Amino acid sequence: MPFTRKKRVLSSDHDSGDDEVSHVKRAKPIGQSKPATTASNSSAKIDANGDNYWEISKMRRVNVSSFRGKNMVNIREYYEKDGQELPGKKGISLPVDQFACLLKILPEIETALGELGEPVPRPEYDAIKSNPGEGDEQQGESEGNTNNPPDSKKNIEMTSEEDESEE
Repeated sequence: MPFTRKKRVLSSDHDSGDDEVSHVKRAKPIGQSKPATTASNSSAKIDANGDNYWEISKMRRVNVSSFRGKNMVNIREYYEKDGQELPGKKGISLPVDQFACLLKILPEIETALGELGEPVPRPEYDAIKSNPGEGDEQQGESEGNTNNPPDSKKNIEMTSEEDESEE
């Protein structure tokens, strides 16, 4: 026979409320959050597999690794077992193209957090010189975009001069 639970019927005799326990939810205090560790304070470390990682909190890491020939950015929680820190189930592995998309929308995310009253410190990319190859790609793209209009004008001028000389 399955166990069935009967609902209690509230009687109108107990309106005083003295013997009832009230459950009140407490609001979290505003502005008292845990201080976050910044990337400028932490430097790249190498794990047991030889991959670079950065600690973003006590048991959370950002890891750059390769899986089946594809480079991945892995953001994951870790747990400690027998003195070793092992990756947990909670986390995400982003391929480089998805990580690039995340980087593109970070200014919008930062603005949305600012509107909610959560200030986010901006990183200083010029101060980070540990991996010069990574920053050069983005700087090259932005420099190429700013130089396109003058180059296109020069190209038009060059072709118009060539047309005049042919006549």
